[in-house]
Amino acid sequence: MIATRTFTVDRLHGRVRLATLAVWVVSWVVLLALGAVVAQVVFGDQSPFFWLVWAVITLWVSQFPSRWAETRLAEAWPSPRRIALTAESLVLHNSDGDVTLTLDKPIQRTTWCFKIQRQRGAHVPAGNYCLAARWAQSGREIVVYCFASPDESQGLRADVSFYELLSSRDRSGNPTAGAPGSAARGRSDLYLAAEAGRYEHGGEVSYPDFAALVQLAPH
Repeated sequence: MIATRTFTVDRLHGRVRLATLAVWVVSWVVLLALGAVVAQVVFGDQSPFFWLVWAVITLWVSQFPSRWAETRLAEAWPSPRRIALTAESLVLHNSDGDVTLTLDKPIQRTTWCFKIQRQRGAHVPAGNYCLAARWAQSGREIVVYCFASPDESQGLRADVSFYELLSSRDRSGNPTAGAPGSAARGRSDLYLAAEAGRYEHGGEVSYPDFAALVQLAPH
């Protein structure tokens, strides 16, 4: 019997990301202003080259207070989205309505992954994997995903059959031969459609939560 478990979805939801961006911009402006005051008092007028260099430096430095604020905001401003797994159902709780899949009827699970080609924001470096899973039943579906390093996700990718979705620019290797733990790799229309659904309405979870869902939820 499955004990009830709850998983947070989209911890860094849109409002947290927007507020974090605002903190970054405000921090940058404040640092620019402080630099202007100090430079005026100590050195007098500065050349345009100085301000260009200072603007780049302060833009980089301002990411640190914004990262700190992101963590605090995520704790104080929790996501309204949750996934609940019980002995009877898998439920995605949304602010605009729940999606419920009952465990007493067949559920189709699809799992796939792809390698991140370029860094995405501050948290997802190039070379990491996006791991995704979709549970579907009678026209209803729940799609979740996470980001993880190759080393972190190696065990799960070895245990679960993930189709590796290749980039349209990736022409290397046999498109049907998978890496360890992968069922196959290539540009299957089925998985391209699943990826489009993930992009449109998938929910991001932490890697530990994703691994638990894939291992505990029906498949």
